[in-house]
Amino acid sequence: MDAEAMKRFAVERVQALFNRGELDRIEEFVTEDFVNHEAWPGEDPGYEGFRLRMRRLHEGISDLHMEIHEVVAGDDLVAYRATLSGRHDGELLGMPPTGREFRVQHMHMLRMRDGRACEHWATRDDLGMLQQLGIIPGPSPA
Repeated sequence: MDAEAMKRFAVERVQALFNRGELDRIEEFVTEDFVNHEAWPGEDPGYEGFRLRMRRLHEGISDLHMEIHEVVAGDDLVAYRATLSGRHDGELLGMPPTGREFRVQHMHMLRMRDGRACEHWATRDDLGMLQQLGIIPGPSPA
């Protein structure tokens, strides 16, 4: 894939899996030997774990939405900066619903092979999300 095709792939992956919840399309976006280097504790870092992750996100967060701000690509890598938002109104990783909304920054990088992602890395503001949801205390006012 050339750089422009990888950028289009990344945008469509986010639109389909996060924003439209088209989880039946997962195999279009990840290889069978996919490795998620950012798997949650106790989560399978492979293909099936990714399927479970996406299902859990959509079950626990209504209005799940990822807005991509920039996408860069070269060689076999594509990366994007994004904002993830939604409302926590279902169980998520054993956390009961809080009904609160969140909005946090993410950076993701995918290694591409044969038109699909075979590896994934991310930097996510999970701490900020948990603070916004009231699951853990936020920073004290100065």
